[in-house]
Formats: sequence, structure tokens, C-alpha cells
Amino acid sequence: MKRQKNGFVIVETIVVVVFVLGLITFLFYNVLPLVGEYERISKYDSIGSKYDAHMIKKMLLKDGCKLQNILSFGSNGYNHFTGTELCFYIDNKNYCEKLLSKDFLDVKEIIITDYIVSDIFKTRASESFGREAADYVNQLPNFNNSAVFSYHYQKRIIVIFNDGTASNLEILKTNSSSCGVFTGCE
Repeated sequence: MKRQKNGFVIVETIVVVVFVLGLITFLFYNVLPLVGEYERISKYDSIGSKYDAHMIKKMLLKDGCKLQNILSFGSNGYNHFTGTELCFYIDNKNYCEKLLSKDFLDVKEIIITDYIVSDIFKTRASESFGREAADYVNQLPNFNNSAVFSYHYQKRIIVIFNDGTASNLEILKTNSSSCGVFTGCE
């Protein structure tokens, strides 16, 4: 009788060990990658980075005709600026340089592109931009054309900051500007 009890305990122990190993394996392969992904994207589109991107958008939209000139020279369907390069195209260059400087917003890259983020643009991003910008662009969703035309979204501003945070905002199209440019209607 004693041998049967020991045999049952061994079988019961093996079943519990297999169950615990299965649970650990499940957690390792399914939950830990989710935690890593959350840590990676937790720097994307935070409230602070959205506000900072909004400040850059407002600066760009202050002179709509100047913005149209900036957007016209993007040969690849996007405009890419690092640091304060964008300030060469802004009327108030001193304000722009101060806004984008390390002392204030600490901007690393600014990308102005079409609102619809295509797979082609995502492929170009991994070849043309820094790693942070390419990672951020690749996680953006693809939007269908009906949403774009119903809300008149035309362009997107993507801002990458030196601390690793990133954000993007759309530019809305209106006919109120004298030069027919993309402006922000709030």
C-alpha cells in the first residue's frame, strides 16, 4: 500500500511540474514580448510630445504661403529636416531656432509627408531616417482614402525628439488662405 502512495505522489509531482513549465513557457513567449513592445511604444504620442508637435505645427502654419513653398520641394513625397534645418524656410528664423533648440523642445527630426502613410513610405523611412524615426513611422497605421477625403486631411507632421519620444499631427486643408495652402483649422 505504501508503494502505491509513493507512486501517486511522484505522478502528481510530475503533472504539477509539467503544468508550471507550460505556464512559464506561455508567459515567456507571449507576455514578455508584449511588455517589451509596451515599453518601446510608451514614448510615442504622449501628451507632452503631442503638445510639442502642436507648437511646431502652429509655427509652420503661421505663414501658409511659406509652408506651401516648403512642401513643394520634397522630391520623394516627403520633406525631412534634422535639428534646426527647417528654420531656413521660416520667416521668423530666430523663434524657430529657439523653439527647436536643445534648451526648449530638443527636436531631432521633423518629417512632413502625406497624411496616408503608405508601405512605400515606411520602406523609405527605414532607409532614409534615423532609427527612432523609422521605428515610429513603421508603427503608424495605414489610413484608407475615404477617411482622408471626408475630413480633408492632406499632410502629416512627424516630430522625433532627442529623448526618444515621437509624435505626429495632421494638417487640415481649407480654402481660407489667399494662396490655397494647407492650413490648420482649429
